[in-house]
Amino acid sequence: MSVFLTGIIGFVLILIIYSLKKDPKPIFGVYSVPGKWYYLKYAVFACLYFYNKYNKKRKEGERAAGPGLAVAAAPEHLDRAQSLSESSKAFDAIFFISAGKGEEDKGIYVIAGCERRPMGMCNGLFYIGLPGKGLLCSKKIPDTVLFGAEVGEFGAEGLKMTPVEPMKKWTLQYKGPMWYQNDPSKTVEVDFQGEWTATTRHFDFDTELHAPAVIRSIAREKWSREYFEGLKTAHQSHYEQFGTLNCKFKLGEEAFQFKLRSFRDHSFGDKRDWSLMHRYAFHHMFLDDGSSVSVGVISQPCTASVFEAGEVALPNGTVLPIKWVDLQLYQHGEGGEAPRDYAFRFQAGDHVYTAQVQVEYQSIHFVSSEWEARMVERFCKFTVDGVPGRGVSEFHYRHRGGRPEQKTDPEWYRKMCHQL
Repeated sequence: MSVFLTGIIGFVLILIIYSLKKDPKPIFGVYSVPGKWYYLKYAVFACLYFYNKYNKKRKEGERAAGPGLAVAAAPEHLDRAQSLSESSKAFDAIFFISAGKGEEDKGIYVIAGCERRPMGMCNGLFYIGLPGKGLLCSKKIPDTVLFGAEVGEFGAEGLKMTPVEPMKKWTLQYKGPMWYQNDPSKTVEVDFQGEWTATTRHFDFDTELHAPAVIRSIAREKWSREYFEGLKTAHQSHYEQFGTLNCKFKLGEEAFQFKLRSFRDHSFGDKRDWSLMHRYAFHHMFLDDGSSVSVGVISQPCTASVFEAGEVALPNGTVLPIKWVDLQLYQHGEGGEAPRDYAFRFQAGDHVYTAQVQVEYQSIHFVSSEWEARMVERFCKFTVDGVPGRGVSEFHYRHRGGRPEQKTDPEWYRKMCHQL
């Protein structure tokens, strides 16, 4: 028998033995880890990913999209309310996060969000954090279901967010009662007016995420026809942008006026099914050196049980995609209680950042009419490579408890927020 034939037989035997090797089980039955064919799958999907980008450039003459749906539209068509699909889970969501930018404004936070749904319903929320007063919550929190939304508008029941100039300017309004988290029985009438102005270009998840991060998230999963069908149907378009929020508001008779560092995002698609999402942890940081960060890890097992995403905006306006994040979800609050003092690392460009997180306020709210998603909203101090800052961290948990009867009970709410 020739040496060549012996080598072929030996290779085939090794391949057979290797193919019989069992893949490691997902951590906690959720978080996939690289299996025996990981590197082969990585190479195959990389070819598909970059071919798809090339093909879309050639056909459309515009920026490429990733493996999902391309967002190749003019800003004036993207940065406005989108037409909702026929699905009962159709959605179009915007979110604004703002925090104090100077020594005199530290500890001030504003959050406004609206997820448009069919039938004039939306999931809307509004928070204000103020030193000396604590955290104020819009009237229905922990519920977020609002009714009476006008067609093509973000907001209802006193909350409204309006695009003024695509990718450049929005207005924010809230008029109505808010209650104090440190005393849920105490309310105050609030009249809030804000103007949001962009300071960076928008960052499009469909086209600008770090390619190896996308590829490795898919390569670690178990492949099947159903899996790739799920990738198509679960896809959502998403982009983010940093800016400033000039706001003035009244709490009763007290007047306030601030200019805050800010972040916003816009997500939309055929449907958003919160029951598919296991967890995520996002951090939005505004640092004293002028840098801004949006970084997170997402676990949606039907598409990617570990997906690292985000961007860093440098003081000179350069926007860089996140290459990797070492925050492991299964090590940070997997039991349901989000951590309040921790650290993690991430890379953008050639720099590896170390972020420390300390939570100042924490609130819980629920999304969807059936409360399928539990959001832990955390108002935080950050330190990144020794540079201090402020911002917000949001931890999402899949909620299977349904809508409780006593959702507005103060003691229940304090317990949910770990304030007891």
